[in-house]
Amino acid sequence: MTQFEKMLLDKGYIKHILNCKTMKFEMAKGHTISTMVNLDHRYFHNTDTNILQKIASRKSVLEEDFTWENRKGEICFGLNQVGKPPTLIKPRPRIEVKRIKEGREVIENEQYDDSMNVVLKDISHEEIFKAMYDRDIVIKIDLT
Repeated sequence: MTQFEKMLLDKGYIKHILNCKTMKFEMAKGHTISTMVNLDHRYFHNTDTNILQKIASRKSVLEEDFTWENRKGEICFGLNQVGKPPTLIKPRPRIEVKRIKEGREVIENEQYDDSMNVVLKDISHEEIFKAMYDRDIVIKIDLT
């Protein structure tokens, strides 16, 4: 488990998995992220009673009354891009990482796991958390 995920738990988030066989959320038992077992963990805040009640009643995400609006507070952390370690998948803050690639200066945004991982390593988790929900904040890192 990463330090960012520990921070989420400390903030009152509850860790779940989405069972892709049943299409139902389940409480996570342990912490396994693997292409063979579980690709990610989904975090819901303990005050998000609407979604937590639906999870507790074993509703499938495919049911009509289980909407994307219900899941708006969901935080997903896990495997996203091939060959990359687990990272924050969504919601991601706006990111600009300046780096040198093939001898040229480029600026990569939040769509790249490498950029997200640099941010998770170099920026405070509180700052990342705030930027996840404030689209006016752009986290900028210069690796040149």
